[in-house]
Amino acid sequence: MKQFFKELGQHFQTGVSYMIPLVTASGLLTSIAVIFGGQAVWNETSDVWGNMRLLGQTGLNFIPVIIAAYVAYSIADRPGLAPAFIVGLVAAKMGTGFLGGMLVGILMGYLIQWLKKIPTPAKLTTVKSLLLIPFLATLIVGFVMVYVVGEPISAMTNFLSAWLKGMSGTNAVLLAGLLGAMMAVDMGGPINKIAYAFGMAAFTTGGYQASTAMLMAIAIPPAGMFLATLLGGRKLYSQQEIENGRTAIIMGLVGITEGTIPFAVADPVRVIPSIIIGTSVGCGLNAAFGTYQKTALSTFMAIPFSSNWILYTVAILVGVVVVALLANGLKIITHHQPQEDD
Repeated sequence: MKQFFKELGQHFQTGVSYMIPLVTASGLLTSIAVIFGGQAVWNETSDVWGNMRLLGQTGLNFIPVIIAAYVAYSIADRPGLAPAFIVGLVAAKMGTGFLGGMLVGILMGYLIQWLKKIPTPAKLTTVKSLLLIPFLATLIVGFVMVYVVGEPISAMTNFLSAWLKGMSGTNAVLLAGLLGAMMAVDMGGPINKIAYAFGMAAFTTGGYQASTAMLMAIAIPPAGMFLATLLGGRKLYSQQEIENGRTAIIMGLVGITEGTIPFAVADPVRVIPSIIIGTSVGCGLNAAFGTYQKTALSTFMAIPFSSNWILYTVAILVGVVVVALLANGLKIITHHQPQEDD
């Protein structure tokens, strides 16, 4: 069972990995349209901004389809793609959202994997692969979605969307802090991708508090480690780490968390807890301020488009400073010595 869930997590991560380029392109198109066309772009296609919104929104609506198809692909290889695309599209039209797409991918993948193992005469192998498996898998999982699980998942998705939209106070702070921690914990790994997918799913349904927290978290870890190298200098960091800090801030400015990875690999015990806590604090503080932004832009790029750019910036800076002070404080307390490269 433990191995099963481990493999299931890997399949899910594959699906999200294929989803990210879709979300990046669609989110950027939607963000640019809203920035220059205003909120009116959501209701019309009479100008270039409205049509750009249409392109972006269409892409974002395909999140359940892509998740379904590539989770199934990860489990069952190419035979899983076409049936999962079909049923994933049905799930999207039923309003099951991200959860529905994930369930379709899992059901389709394991069903096809089982169907492929059924013994058949050699003469029927081609017929089985090209006709029987796609037909049966699409029919069975499709009917399960339509008649059994589709409506409950749709109701759950609607409830979650309404909860995210109405979130305030302590709940908003806790969710934002949790998403920040998840984004920071493995810097682009499976937990990060789960938080990213959840945040973007919330974005497509107007849950801007969740998407704001997720997007804000992207650049806090690399910016925090850059500041840590500035404050700690050669006493705490090698010359290579200082150079890595300069690279990290550049990556952070354009929304890439992975600039933190060299620091985490070199000193995981001190760096990883620091970036988790600092990012969680920054995102939670922003939620406490009640600040949000309605674009898919990350951390620094979203500052001009936040509901209160001053408080939004303060929250980012607090998170960055907490990361830097914690990382350097842990290094000082434990008498960490930088290791210069030969």
